[in-house]
Amino acid sequence: MKKILLVVFLMVNLLVLASCRDNGNDEKLINVLFFAGNNVTSVDSYIDLKQGEKIEQPDLPERSGYTFTGWYKDIEKTELWDFENDVLGDKTIILYAGWEPQILNLYFDLNGGTMLTDDYPTQFTAGDSFVLPTARRTGYTFLAWYTYDWEDESSTIPGDKGYQNTPKDQTEDLYLYAHWDPIIVTVSFRANYPVEGGPASPNSISIPYGDVIDFPDMEDTDSYVFLGWNSRSDGEGTWYVNGEIFTRSQRLTVYAIWQIK
Repeated sequence: MKKILLVVFLMVNLLVLASCRDNGNDEKLINVLFFAGNNVTSVDSYIDLKQGEKIEQPDLPERSGYTFTGWYKDIEKTELWDFENDVLGDKTIILYAGWEPQILNLYFDLNGGTMLTDDYPTQFTAGDSFVLPTARRTGYTFLAWYTYDWEDESSTIPGDKGYQNTPKDQTEDLYLYAHWDPIIVTVSFRANYPVEGGPASPNSISIPYGDVIDFPDMEDTDSYVFLGWNSRSDGEGTWYVNGEIFTRSQRLTVYAIWQIK
């Protein structure tokens, strides 16, 4: 890609320079072309200079996420052009901009979760691309990292898969937010009536982790009062009370508990 861009750059500049030939002057004139690269502020070429002249350093080019290190005589950027001492030879030259990636900060907003490990990156350089760490949160599935915040499952834009890797085109500090999807739990109900011939069991329901409990009520009978739903048929387990927050992340069966009148 770099070679293709350089060829295009040279072709355009040759067309420009062809229109700038001297009119009958036998003295050979030199041109200086500045190749700065992609996504960089433009730098004008120097036209019709003389052999042995020094050249002024142009305005420094700017490239987001990078620090300019100078103008080089070769595309490999091994030898800097010295504007104080170097002079032009007898041929047109190209000077190549050198760039050093800046160290950028990486911020994570876990939105109630935790990282799987404490050893995760907090810095990167422009052009880097690496796998982002994974987070976890009780009752939720980690979706991905996003550049906008999360409040609940409706926060994530439909079809947006977020980031699993740092974006290659990132040239500024990066703020990422964990997005979560609550685990959906199937709850089955057992009437658990003390004697035969009692009421039927309600149908199963699905409830997201963190939602408000709204289980169906059983009607009192002539002989028994419905007390509520419990994770054990003898009532010695966990009570699930309507209006409280559901904090179960695995399939659940609850039993109606009855008290004789």
